Formats: sequence, C-alpha cells, structure tokens
Amino acid sequence: MDHLHDIIPQLSADEKQIMATITNVEGSAYRKEGTAMLLQTDGDSIGMLSSGCLEGDLHHRIDDVHAEGAQVVSYDMRGYGELSWGEGTGCNGVIEVLLEPVTEELAASMRRMHDAVNQGETVLRWATTEGSGWFIRGAEPDGQTVQLAGQAAAMKRGSGRSSISDSRGEKIFVQTIRPRPRLFVFGAGPDARPLMQMAVRCRYEVTALDWRPAALEKVKNEIPEAKRALGYPHEWWAETAFRSGDMAVIMTHHFERDREALMHLLQQPMAYIGVLGSKTRTKRLLQTETLPEMVTTPIGLSIGAEGPEEIAVSVISQLIALQNAVKTGEVMA
Repeated sequence: MDHLHDIIPQLSADEKQIMATITNVEGSAYRKEGTAMLLQTDGDSIGMLSSGCLEGDLHHRIDDVHAEGAQVVSYDMRGYGELSWGEGTGCNGVIEVLLEPVTEELAASMRRMHDAVNQGETVLRWATTEGSGWFIRGAEPDGQTVQLAGQAAAMKRGSGRSSISDSRGEKIFVQTIRPRPRLFVFGAGPDARPLMQMAVRCRYEVTALDWRPAALEKVKNEIPEAKRALGYPHEWWAETAFRSGDMAVIMTHHFERDREALMHLLQQPMAYIGVLGSKTRTKRLLQTETLPEMVTTPIGLSIGAEGPEEIAVSVISQLIALQNAVKTGEVMA
C-alpha cells in the first residue's frame, strides 16, 4: 500500500514541498503506478518511489517545480552503465513521475478528498501538468470532470492503465483512492497482538475487540495506533458499524465469543472473515457441515507457519493477496 494516507495530512503550502506520483511504468519497477511521495527542501520525505536511486534527483527538482510548475519526468531504469538510472538495482523499466508543487489550493483539495475517503467513499483523482481534481466514484462529477469521468470509465473497462490521453495528446493520470483498509481483530491475546502490529505497519486501520481490560491494556501499550473496543459481543455491535470491504479475524479462543462474533459478521458486508483454528472447530461454531464461502478457516496462506509471528505473516499476506485481487481492473490500484 502506498503512503498517500500518510502524505495528505502533512501537505503544507507554508514550506516548499512537491508531491511525486508514479503515473506510468513500462516494464518492471520497484513500485507501481499510483505510488506517491512527498518531498521537501530540508531533505525530509514521506514514502518512496524506488529503492533509493531516484529520490536524490527528485529532491534536486523541488525549486524548479515550484518555479516552473508541475512537470512529468521520465527515468529509464533499464541500463547498467554508470550514467543509467537503473545502476543494476533490479528494475528493468521506464518510469514516468508527475511532480506537483504543493500549493494551498492543492493541499485544500487533497484534504477534502481525504475527508471523503475517511468517510468510506472511493474517489477518482485526476492530474495533469495543468491541474488536478477528484470526484467520488459513482457520484455525478462536476462540469470540469464530466469528460474525464467518461474517459476513466472507458479506461477501467479496457486495459486498466492509469494514464490516458485527451484530444490534445496530453497525458491525464487517473487513480482510484480507497479508504484505508480496516481490520477488526476479535481477541487481544498474545497471539493476536503480533497480527495487529504487522497490520498497522502495513497501514491497516486496526481495531481490537475484547472483553478483558488487561488484554486491551497490553494492546494500548504495544500497538498504540490500534483502536480498542472493550466489552462483550452485544456491546461491540452497538459501537461498531461495518462497511463494505472490512476484514475480520476471530481469535478469542473462547468458543461462545467466537460463535457470537462469527454469527454477527456473517450478516455484515465483510470482504474477509477469518477464523483461527480448524475447519472442524469452525463447523462446530456454526453447527453446520458446509461452511459459508466467505469464511476462511484455517486463516493465513499455507506456508507452514508456526508461532504467532509467522502466523501473522501468513494472515497479512493473505489479506494483501485478497486486496490485490479486488484491485485488478480498476483504474488505479
């Protein structure tokens, strides 16, 4: 997942910043189209576009971008000579990067977009060297973006590429920006906390749900970024509104709590419901011999994982694979 959710709160026109976004990749590259990075003159940055071979040059372009305006820069990563950008890093493609000066107008627009995304909306953002904008997917775009909306829809049905050309031949970058994925972990025991830690590092919005204050206190200390919901299942539901695309892992190690959580989640618009344990135990939870298709048990990719840390790796890998499968065919992953 890219750093856009981290970048937007840090956008400021009070200091010289540029936003760099990969808009097109021909061949292979370290990062994909849509990956964004924020750079500023003091050398600080958020995110990365490569394994380190482009960032130095991008920092040197900050003053020029602010003086001349947005521009697209192309880096050929295919060579291995001293003058090539590839420098044997393993990349073997051509990368186009859109550089935008962070103005008050851009920062304000991006914050409004981020507010919409945080409310659960999926938006399409378009950008050219002449300007940028966004609209909520499924909603009627304003007059300025009607044509772009049509082009984006056609592009989505076609190749799925993130750059299109208008009638003048100018490239228009369009990307899909979805809400930060939400993971609900039912149970805050010692095997659940490594999963939460890894999910937070992979930029999931994590919520731990447990009826034991001591367990949630450890979550607070070990994973301060995670939200916490203290109580029994009927209290969890009163405080938690699920939305399409949410993911859940059930691992309370308490049969009745697991059953209550699973029965409720089956009525929600979940993208993933994982139940720790064997299929046999999960069938007992539901009192059925046929598990619903949306239930994954045992959880995680089959990599022979042992112990909480390895299981966490297998589960997060499974969630990432699921998300990437859903992204296929979208305007921008």
